[in-house]
Amino acid sequence: MSVQAEVEETVAEEILEPLYIGMDVGGTKIQTSLVGESGKIYDSLKGKTPRGCPPEVTIQEIRDSVVRLLEKRGMLLERLSGIGIAIPGVVEPETGHIVVTPNMNLTDIPLGAILREHFGIPVALGNDCNLGTLGEAWQGAARYAKSCVGIFVGTGIGSGIVVDGKLWTGAAYAAGEIGHIVMQVPSHSWREMMGLEELKKKKLPVCGCGNLGCLESFASRTAIENAIQEAVAAGIKTKLTELTEGDLSLIRAGTLAKALKMEDKLTTAVMVYVAEVLAYTCLTVRHLLDPEVILLGGGVMEACHRYMMPTIDWIVSQDQLPAAKKPRRVVLSALGDDAVVLGAAALARAEVLHEKNVVASVQGTFDYPVLSLETGSCMVNEVTIESDFMILSDGRVELRANAGETDEKKTIRRKELMYLCGGAVQQLILTARDLGVISLSKKAVEYLQLRRIEVQILPLEEAVETFNHSSLPRAAIFCLS
Repeated sequence: MSVQAEVEETVAEEILEPLYIGMDVGGTKIQTSLVGESGKIYDSLKGKTPRGCPPEVTIQEIRDSVVRLLEKRGMLLERLSGIGIAIPGVVEPETGHIVVTPNMNLTDIPLGAILREHFGIPVALGNDCNLGTLGEAWQGAARYAKSCVGIFVGTGIGSGIVVDGKLWTGAAYAAGEIGHIVMQVPSHSWREMMGLEELKKKKLPVCGCGNLGCLESFASRTAIENAIQEAVAAGIKTKLTELTEGDLSLIRAGTLAKALKMEDKLTTAVMVYVAEVLAYTCLTVRHLLDPEVILLGGGVMEACHRYMMPTIDWIVSQDQLPAAKKPRRVVLSALGDDAVVLGAAALARAEVLHEKNVVASVQGTFDYPVLSLETGSCMVNEVTIESDFMILSDGRVELRANAGETDEKKTIRRKELMYLCGGAVQQLILTARDLGVISLSKKAVEYLQLRRIEVQILPLEEAVETFNHSSLPRAAIFCLS
Protein backbone atom coordinates (compact mmCIF):
# COMPACT_ATOMS: atom_id res chain seq x y z
CA MET A 1 0.00 0.00 0.00
CA SER A 2 1.30 3.47 -0.88
CA VAL A 3 1.73 6.08 1.85
CA GLN A 4 -0.97 8.24 0.25
CA ALA A 5 -3.41 5.31 0.19
CA GLU A 6 -2.63 4.54 3.81
CA VAL A 7 -3.29 8.17 4.78
CA GLU A 8 -6.63 8.15 2.91
CA GLU A 9 -7.62 4.87 4.53
CA THR A 10 -6.75 6.27 7.98
CA VAL A 11 -8.93 9.33 7.37
CA ALA A 12 -11.80 7.10 6.28
CA GLU A 13 -11.43 5.07 9.45
CA GLU A 14 -11.23 8.13 11.71
CA ILE A 15 -14.57 9.50 10.50
CA LEU A 16 -16.21 6.31 11.74
CA GLU A 17 -15.39 7.19 15.33
CA PRO A 18 -18.12 8.59 17.62
CA LEU A 19 -18.73 12.28 16.95
CA TYR A 20 -19.64 15.17 19.24
CA ILE A 21 -20.52 18.81 18.84
CA GLY A 22 -18.43 21.19 20.94
CA MET A 23 -19.76 24.75 21.21
CA ASP A 24 -18.24 27.93 22.62
CA VAL A 25 -21.15 30.32 23.18
CA GLY A 26 -19.53 33.66 23.97
CA GLY A 27 -20.79 37.19 24.38
CA THR A 28 -19.87 38.13 20.80
CA LYS A 29 -19.39 34.87 18.86
CA ILE A 30 -20.47 31.25 18.72
CA GLN A 31 -18.01 28.60 17.56
CA THR A 32 -19.48 25.21 16.70
CA SER A 33 -17.10 22.32 16.00
CA LEU A 34 -17.49 18.69 14.99
CA VAL A 35 -15.11 16.70 17.20
CA GLY A 36 -14.20 13.03 17.09
CA GLU A 37 -13.67 10.66 19.99
CA SER A 38 -9.92 11.04 19.44
CA GLY A 39 -10.06 14.84 19.79
CA LYS A 40 -9.73 15.52 16.07
CA ILE A 41 -11.71 18.57 14.91
CA TYR A 42 -13.30 17.72 11.57
CA ASP A 43 -15.01 21.02 10.89
CA SER A 44 -16.03 24.31 12.52
CA LEU A 45 -18.40 27.20 11.96
CA LYS A 46 -18.27 30.64 13.57
CA GLY A 47 -21.15 33.08 13.88
CA LYS A 48 -22.18 36.14 15.82
CA THR A 49 -24.02 35.88 19.12
CA PRO A 50 -27.38 37.72 18.97
CA ARG A 51 -27.36 40.81 21.18
CA GLY A 52 -30.11 42.98 22.61
CA CYS A 53 -32.70 40.26 22.10
CA PRO A 54 -34.83 37.86 24.17
CA PRO A 55 -33.17 34.60 25.33
CA GLU A 56 -35.30 32.64 22.86
CA VAL A 57 -33.45 34.24 19.95
CA THR A 58 -30.05 33.19 21.33
CA ILE A 59 -31.31 29.66 22.03
CA GLN A 60 -32.60 29.39 18.46
CA GLU A 61 -29.21 30.52 17.12
CA ILE A 62 -27.52 27.80 19.18
CA ARG A 63 -29.87 25.20 17.68
CA ASP A 64 -29.37 26.56 14.17
CA SER A 65 -25.58 26.51 14.54
CA VAL A 66 -25.67 22.76 15.17
CA VAL A 67 -27.97 22.17 12.20
CA ARG A 68 -25.85 24.31 9.85
CA LEU A 69 -22.68 22.39 10.72
CA LEU A 70 -24.39 19.04 10.17
CA GLU A 71 -25.77 20.24 6.84
CA LYS A 72 -22.33 21.45 5.80
CA ARG A 73 -20.92 17.96 6.48
CA GLY A 74 -23.93 16.19 4.95
CA MET A 75 -24.62 14.40 8.24
CA LEU A 76 -27.78 13.40 10.07
CA LEU A 77 -28.37 14.26 13.71
CA GLU A 78 -28.30 10.53 14.48
CA ARG A 79 -24.56 10.57 13.71
CA LEU A 80 -23.92 12.61 16.88
CA SER A 81 -23.31 11.00 20.26
CA GLY A 82 -23.70 14.20 22.27
CA ILE A 83 -23.38 17.99 22.45
CA GLY A 84 -21.17 19.99 24.82
CA ILE A 85 -21.63 23.72 25.34
CA ALA A 86 -19.37 26.25 27.06
CA ILE A 87 -21.03 29.26 28.67
CA PRO A 88 -19.31 32.38 30.14
CA GLY A 89 -20.96 32.13 33.51
CA VAL A 90 -21.95 29.84 36.37
CA VAL A 91 -23.58 26.58 35.28
CA GLU A 92 -25.03 23.65 37.20
CA PRO A 93 -23.31 20.79 35.35
CA GLU A 94 -25.71 18.07 36.59
CA THR A 95 -28.77 19.77 35.09
CA GLY A 96 -27.36 22.13 32.48
CA HIS A 97 -29.13 25.03 34.19
CA ILE A 98 -27.41 28.38 33.68
CA VAL A 99 -27.27 30.19 37.02
CA VAL A 100 -25.87 33.46 35.70
CA THR A 101 -24.22 34.84 32.54
CA PRO A 102 -23.16 38.43 33.35
CA ASN A 103 -22.53 39.46 29.72
CA MET A 104 -25.31 37.50 28.01
CA ASN A 105 -29.08 37.06 28.15
CA LEU A 106 -29.11 33.41 29.30
CA THR A 107 -29.24 33.90 33.09
CA ASP A 108 -31.60 31.43 34.82
CA ILE A 109 -32.21 29.50 31.60
CA PRO A 110 -32.42 25.65 31.70
CA LEU A 111 -30.51 25.43 28.43
CA GLY A 112 -29.42 21.83 28.90
CA ALA A 113 -32.99 20.58 29.32
CA ILE A 114 -34.22 22.69 26.39
CA LEU A 115 -31.61 21.33 24.00
CA ARG A 116 -31.91 17.74 25.21
CA GLU A 117 -35.64 17.86 24.48
CA HIS A 118 -35.06 19.48 21.07
CA PHE A 119 -32.25 17.22 19.80
CA GLY A 120 -33.02 14.04 21.73
CA ILE A 121 -29.36 13.35 22.60
CA PRO A 122 -27.19 14.02 25.69
CA VAL A 123 -26.25 17.69 26.19
CA ALA A 124 -23.65 18.86 28.71
CA LEU A 125 -22.93 22.45 29.81
CA GLY A 126 -19.97 23.98 31.61
CA ASN A 127 -18.17 27.23 32.27
CA ASP A 128 -16.06 28.38 29.30
CA CYS A 129 -12.78 28.82 31.21
CA ASN A 130 -13.24 25.47 32.95
CA LEU A 131 -13.76 23.81 29.59
CA GLY A 132 -10.87 25.72 28.01
CA THR A 133 -8.62 24.22 30.66
CA LEU A 134 -10.20 20.80 30.12
CA GLY A 135 -9.50 21.09 26.39
CA GLU A 136 -5.87 21.95 27.00
CA ALA A 137 -5.62 19.01 29.41
CA TRP A 138 -7.08 16.69 26.77
CA GLN A 139 -5.30 17.82 23.61
CA GLY A 140 -3.17 20.86 24.38
CA ALA A 141 -0.39 22.30 26.50
CA ALA A 142 -1.26 20.21 29.59
CA ARG A 143 -2.07 16.95 27.82
CA TYR A 144 0.39 14.81 29.74
CA ALA A 145 0.11 16.61 33.07
CA LYS A 146 -1.51 15.13 36.16
CA SER A 147 -2.74 18.54 37.24
CA CYS A 148 -3.09 21.95 35.66
CA VAL A 149 -4.56 25.39 36.25
CA GLY A 150 -5.55 27.52 33.28
CA ILE A 151 -5.53 31.32 33.50
CA PHE A 152 -7.26 33.11 30.61
CA VAL A 153 -6.73 36.84 30.19
CA GLY A 154 -9.33 38.60 28.09
CA THR A 155 -12.00 41.19 28.80
CA GLY A 156 -11.94 39.68 32.28
CA ILE A 157 -9.78 36.91 33.76
CA GLY A 158 -11.08 33.37 34.06
CA SER A 159 -9.58 30.10 35.15
CA GLY A 160 -10.07 26.36 35.35
CA ILE A 161 -8.64 23.56 37.48
CA VAL A 162 -8.11 20.00 36.24
CA VAL A 163 -6.68 17.25 38.48
CA ASP A 164 -6.23 13.67 37.24
CA GLY A 165 -8.40 14.40 34.23
CA LYS A 166 -11.29 15.78 36.30
CA LEU A 167 -12.58 19.33 36.52
CA TRP A 168 -12.71 20.83 40.00
CA THR A 169 -15.77 23.08 39.98
CA GLY A 170 -16.21 23.65 43.72
CA ALA A 171 -19.14 23.29 46.10
CA ALA A 172 -21.28 25.87 44.28
CA TYR A 173 -19.77 25.38 40.79
CA ALA A 174 -17.85 28.66 41.09
CA ALA A 175 -14.27 27.39 41.54
CA GLY A 176 -11.68 28.91 39.26
CA GLU A 177 -12.86 32.52 39.57
CA ILE A 178 -9.23 33.57 39.74
CA GLY A 179 -10.06 36.99 38.37
CA HIS A 180 -11.59 37.76 41.74
CA ILE A 181 -8.83 36.70 44.07
CA VAL A 182 -7.71 39.72 46.09
CA MET A 183 -4.34 41.04 44.90
CA GLN A 184 -4.31 44.22 46.94
CA VAL A 185 -5.97 44.49 50.35
CA PRO A 186 -8.07 47.65 50.82
CA SER A 187 -7.72 47.55 54.64
CA HIS A 188 -5.55 50.06 56.52
CA SER A 189 -2.47 48.62 58.20
CA TRP A 190 -2.17 48.45 62.00
CA ARG A 191 0.53 51.14 61.82
CA GLU A 192 -1.96 53.53 60.28
CA MET A 193 -4.58 52.56 62.85
CA MET A 194 -2.14 53.21 65.71
CA GLY A 195 -0.97 56.51 64.27
CA LEU A 196 2.58 55.35 63.57
CA GLU A 197 2.43 56.66 60.05
CA GLU A 198 0.32 59.19 58.27
CA LEU A 199 -2.87 57.72 56.86
CA LYS A 200 -2.52 57.26 53.12
CA LYS A 201 -5.77 56.65 51.34
CA LYS A 202 -5.40 54.07 48.63
CA LYS A 203 -7.80 54.38 45.75
CA LEU A 204 -8.28 50.81 44.57
CA PRO A 205 -10.16 50.10 41.36
CA VAL A 206 -13.64 48.65 41.75
CA CYS A 207 -13.92 45.28 40.04
CA GLY A 208 -16.90 44.38 37.88
CA CYS A 209 -17.99 42.02 40.66
CA GLY A 210 -18.23 44.99 43.06
CA ASN A 211 -15.25 44.09 45.26
CA LEU A 212 -12.00 46.04 45.63
CA GLY A 213 -8.49 44.79 44.85
CA CYS A 214 -9.42 41.90 42.49
CA LEU A 215 -6.88 40.53 40.02
CA GLU A 216 -9.25 41.33 37.16
CA SER A 217 -9.15 45.03 38.03
CA PHE A 218 -5.35 45.06 37.59
CA ALA A 219 -4.52 42.69 34.73
CA SER A 220 -7.51 42.13 32.40
CA ARG A 221 -7.95 43.84 29.04
CA THR A 222 -10.54 46.07 30.70
CA ALA A 223 -7.97 47.05 33.34
CA ILE A 224 -5.42 47.75 30.60
CA GLU A 225 -7.93 50.02 28.83
CA ASN A 226 -8.67 51.85 32.07
CA ALA A 227 -4.96 52.40 32.77
CA ILE A 228 -4.29 53.74 29.28
CA GLN A 229 -7.32 56.02 29.38
CA GLU A 230 -6.19 57.39 32.76
CA ALA A 231 -2.69 58.03 31.43
CA VAL A 232 -3.97 59.81 28.30
CA ALA A 233 -6.29 61.96 30.42
CA ALA A 234 -3.21 62.94 32.45
CA GLY A 235 -1.49 64.14 29.27
CA ILE A 236 0.73 61.14 28.43
CA LYS A 237 1.15 60.55 24.71
CA THR A 238 0.71 57.12 23.16
CA LYS A 239 0.72 55.61 19.68
CA LEU A 240 -2.48 53.84 20.62
CA THR A 241 -4.35 57.07 19.93
CA GLU A 242 -3.29 56.79 16.29
CA LEU A 243 -3.83 53.03 16.11
CA THR A 244 -7.39 53.31 17.47
CA GLU A 245 -8.17 56.48 15.47
CA GLY A 246 -8.72 58.32 18.72
CA ASP A 247 -11.21 55.86 20.21
CA LEU A 248 -9.61 54.38 23.33
CA SER A 249 -12.91 53.05 24.70
CA LEU A 250 -12.18 49.56 23.33
CA ILE A 251 -8.58 48.53 22.74
CA ARG A 252 -8.22 45.12 21.11
CA ALA A 253 -5.46 42.76 22.16
CA GLY A 254 -4.04 42.84 18.62
CA THR A 255 -3.81 46.63 18.81
CA LEU A 256 -1.85 46.36 22.05
CA ALA A 257 0.56 43.98 20.32
CA LYS A 258 1.05 46.48 17.49
CA ALA A 259 1.81 49.26 19.98
CA LEU A 260 4.31 47.02 21.78
CA LYS A 261 6.03 46.23 18.48
CA MET A 262 6.25 49.99 17.84
CA GLU A 263 7.92 50.34 21.30
CA ASP A 264 5.22 52.68 22.58
CA LYS A 265 6.39 53.71 26.06
CA LEU A 266 2.98 53.86 27.72
CA THR A 267 1.80 50.52 26.34
CA THR A 268 5.11 48.90 27.29
CA ALA A 269 4.91 50.24 30.85
CA VAL A 270 1.32 49.05 31.31
CA MET A 271 1.95 45.61 29.83
CA VAL A 272 5.12 45.04 31.86
CA TYR A 273 3.07 45.82 34.96
CA VAL A 274 0.33 43.43 33.84
CA ALA A 275 2.94 40.72 33.20
CA GLU A 276 4.32 41.24 36.71
CA VAL A 277 0.84 40.93 38.24
CA LEU A 278 0.20 37.72 36.29
CA ALA A 279 3.58 36.34 37.33
CA TYR A 280 2.78 36.85 41.01
CA THR A 281 -0.61 35.28 40.36
CA CYS A 282 1.21 32.21 39.03
CA LEU A 283 3.27 32.11 42.23
CA THR A 284 0.09 32.34 44.30
CA VAL A 285 -1.44 29.44 42.36
CA ARG A 286 1.77 27.43 42.71
CA HIS A 287 1.96 27.95 46.46
CA LEU A 288 -1.73 27.11 46.96
CA LEU A 289 -2.25 24.18 44.57
CA ASP A 290 1.20 23.32 43.18
CA PRO A 291 -0.09 22.12 39.79
CA GLU A 292 2.27 20.45 37.36
CA VAL A 293 1.30 22.96 34.67
CA ILE A 294 0.03 26.53 34.84
CA LEU A 295 -1.11 27.53 31.37
CA LEU A 296 -1.73 31.09 30.25
CA GLY A 297 -4.21 31.83 27.49
CA GLY A 298 -6.90 34.23 26.36
CA GLY A 299 -6.80 37.03 23.82
CA VAL A 300 -4.28 39.24 25.65
CA MET A 301 -1.75 36.42 26.13
CA GLU A 302 -2.18 35.11 22.59
CA ALA A 303 -1.53 38.54 21.10
CA CYS A 304 1.14 39.84 23.49
CA HIS A 305 2.91 36.75 24.87
CA ARG A 306 6.29 37.45 23.29
CA TYR A 307 6.45 40.73 25.20
CA MET A 308 5.02 39.35 28.47
CA MET A 309 6.44 35.85 28.92
CA PRO A 310 10.06 36.93 29.60
CA THR A 311 8.87 38.99 32.59
CA ILE A 312 6.59 36.20 33.81
CA ASP A 313 9.34 33.57 33.43
CA TRP A 314 11.89 35.66 35.32
CA ILE A 315 9.64 36.37 38.30
CA VAL A 316 8.45 32.76 38.55
CA SER A 317 12.06 31.55 38.36
CA GLN A 318 12.91 33.70 41.40
CA ASP A 319 10.49 31.82 43.64
CA GLN A 320 12.24 31.45 46.99
CA LEU A 321 9.92 28.84 48.49
CA PRO A 322 11.67 25.47 48.20
CA ALA A 323 9.82 22.47 46.79
CA ALA A 324 10.56 18.91 45.77
CA LYS A 325 12.28 18.65 42.40
CA LYS A 326 9.27 17.75 40.29
CA PRO A 327 8.40 19.05 36.81
CA ARG A 328 6.45 22.31 37.13
CA ARG A 329 5.90 24.57 34.16
CA VAL A 330 4.26 27.86 33.26
CA VAL A 331 3.38 27.63 29.57
CA LEU A 332 1.28 29.26 26.90
CA SER A 333 -1.96 27.61 25.90
CA ALA A 334 -1.55 25.64 22.69
CA LEU A 335 -5.03 25.40 21.20
CA GLY A 336 -6.25 28.99 20.90
CA ASP A 337 -9.98 29.21 20.15
CA ASP A 338 -10.20 25.41 19.80
CA ALA A 339 -9.45 24.77 23.50
CA VAL A 340 -12.99 25.58 24.64
CA VAL A 341 -14.81 23.55 21.96
CA LEU A 342 -12.54 20.57 22.64
CA GLY A 343 -13.25 20.84 26.36
CA ALA A 344 -16.97 21.03 25.60
CA ALA A 345 -16.72 17.90 23.44
CA ALA A 346 -14.84 16.09 26.22
CA LEU A 347 -17.59 17.04 28.66
CA ALA A 348 -20.23 15.76 26.24
CA ARG A 349 -18.40 12.45 25.95
CA ALA A 350 -18.31 12.20 29.73
CA GLU A 351 -22.05 12.86 29.80
CA VAL A 352 -22.61 10.02 27.36
CA LEU A 353 -20.51 7.68 29.51
CA HIS A 354 -22.18 8.92 32.71
CA GLU A 355 -18.77 9.94 34.06
CA LYS A 356 -19.39 13.61 34.68
CA ASN A 357 -16.34 15.87 34.30
CA VAL A 358 -13.97 13.10 33.18
CA VAL A 359 -11.62 13.81 30.29
CA ALA A 360 -11.93 11.44 27.33
CA SER A 361 -10.07 8.24 28.05
CA VAL A 362 -7.77 8.72 25.09
CA GLN A 363 -5.90 11.41 27.04
CA GLY A 364 -2.19 10.67 26.96
CA THR A 365 -2.65 7.28 25.28
CA PHE A 366 -1.73 8.10 21.70
CA ASP A 367 0.49 5.48 20.11
CA TYR A 368 3.62 6.76 18.43
CA PRO A 369 4.71 4.91 15.28
CA VAL A 370 7.71 2.60 15.31
CA LEU A 371 10.52 3.81 13.05
CA SER A 372 13.24 1.73 11.41
CA LEU A 373 15.86 1.94 8.67
CA GLU A 374 16.28 -0.64 5.94
CA THR A 375 18.87 -0.28 3.17
CA GLY A 376 18.89 3.46 3.70
CA SER A 377 15.11 3.87 3.53
CA CYS A 378 12.99 5.00 6.46
CA MET A 379 10.10 2.79 7.49
CA VAL A 380 7.16 3.93 9.60
CA ASN A 381 5.22 1.00 11.05
CA GLU A 382 6.77 -1.13 8.26
CA VAL A 383 5.63 1.30 5.53
CA THR A 384 8.51 2.72 3.48
CA ILE A 385 8.52 6.49 3.06
CA GLU A 386 10.97 8.14 0.66
CA SER A 387 9.74 11.75 0.84
CA ASP A 388 9.59 14.34 3.63
CA PHE A 389 7.16 13.47 6.41
CA MET A 390 6.32 14.55 9.92
CA ILE A 391 5.03 12.87 13.06
CA LEU A 392 2.51 15.02 14.88
CA SER A 393 2.06 15.43 18.62
CA ASP A 394 -0.69 12.79 18.70
CA GLY A 395 1.35 10.21 16.78
CA ARG A 396 -0.25 10.76 13.36
CA VAL A 397 2.06 10.60 10.35
CA GLU A 398 1.62 13.05 7.47
CA LEU A 399 3.61 13.91 4.38
CA ARG A 400 5.05 17.43 4.41
CA ALA A 401 3.44 19.85 1.98
CA ASN A 402 6.82 20.94 0.57
CA ALA A 403 8.15 17.40 0.02
CA GLY A 404 10.20 17.09 -3.13
CA GLU A 405 11.26 20.72 -3.27
CA THR A 406 14.88 21.79 -3.44
CA ASP A 407 17.19 21.70 -0.44
CA GLU A 408 16.96 25.42 0.18
CA LYS A 409 13.25 24.94 0.91
CA LYS A 410 13.92 22.94 4.08
CA THR A 411 13.44 25.98 6.30
CA ILE A 412 11.04 25.11 9.10
CA ARG A 413 8.67 27.94 9.93
CA ARG A 414 6.44 28.80 12.87
CA LYS A 415 3.19 28.01 11.05
CA GLU A 416 4.31 24.43 10.44
CA LEU A 417 5.44 24.04 14.05
CA MET A 418 2.10 25.33 15.34
CA TYR A 419 0.40 22.52 13.42
CA LEU A 420 3.03 19.91 14.24
CA CYS A 421 3.27 20.66 17.97
CA GLY A 422 -0.40 21.30 18.67
CA GLY A 423 -0.35 19.19 21.82
CA ALA A 424 1.93 19.27 24.84
CA VAL A 425 5.13 18.51 22.94
CA GLN A 426 8.34 18.67 24.96
CA GLN A 427 10.76 17.29 22.37
CA LEU A 428 11.12 18.04 18.66
CA ILE A 429 13.39 15.82 16.57
CA LEU A 430 14.63 17.07 13.20
CA THR A 431 16.63 15.04 10.72
CA ALA A 432 17.68 14.90 7.08
CA ARG A 433 20.03 12.91 4.89
CA ASP A 434 22.11 16.11 4.82
CA LEU A 435 21.70 18.01 8.12
CA GLY A 436 23.04 21.14 6.47
CA VAL A 437 19.75 21.67 4.65
CA ILE A 438 17.72 22.08 7.85
CA SER A 439 17.17 25.54 9.26
CA LEU A 440 14.65 27.19 11.56
CA SER A 441 13.18 30.61 10.88
CA LYS A 442 13.57 33.28 13.55
CA LYS A 443 9.88 33.05 14.45
CA ALA A 444 10.12 29.26 14.64
CA VAL A 445 12.98 29.51 17.13
CA GLU A 446 10.97 32.00 19.17
CA TYR A 447 7.95 29.69 19.12
CA LEU A 448 9.99 26.74 20.41
CA GLN A 449 11.59 28.81 23.14
CA LEU A 450 8.27 30.16 24.37
CA ARG A 451 6.74 26.67 24.37
CA ARG A 452 9.74 25.17 26.23
CA ILE A 453 10.22 22.60 23.45
CA GLU A 454 13.64 20.94 23.32
CA VAL A 455 14.97 20.75 19.75
CA GLN A 456 17.38 18.09 18.55
CA ILE A 457 18.81 18.06 15.02
CA LEU A 458 20.21 14.55 14.57
CA PRO A 459 21.61 12.27 11.85
CA LEU A 460 18.97 9.96 10.40
CA GLU A 461 19.95 6.80 12.26
CA GLU A 462 20.29 8.60 15.59
CA ALA A 463 16.98 10.40 15.04
CA VAL A 464 15.20 7.06 14.55
CA GLU A 465 16.70 5.61 17.74
CA THR A 466 16.00 8.77 19.75
CA PHE A 467 12.37 8.92 18.62
CA ASN A 468 11.71 5.24 19.33
CA HIS A 469 13.21 5.30 22.83
CA SER A 470 12.12 8.75 24.04
CA SER A 471 9.72 8.88 26.98
CA LEU A 472 8.78 12.52 26.31
CA PRO A 473 5.74 13.85 24.43
CA ARG A 474 7.32 14.45 21.03
CA ALA A 475 7.04 15.35 17.37
CA ALA A 476 9.42 14.99 14.46
CA ILE A 477 10.23 16.14 10.93
CA PHE A 478 12.12 13.81 8.57
CA CYS A 479 13.53 15.50 5.45
CA LEU A 480 14.27 12.59 3.12
CA SER A 481 13.69 13.92 -0.39
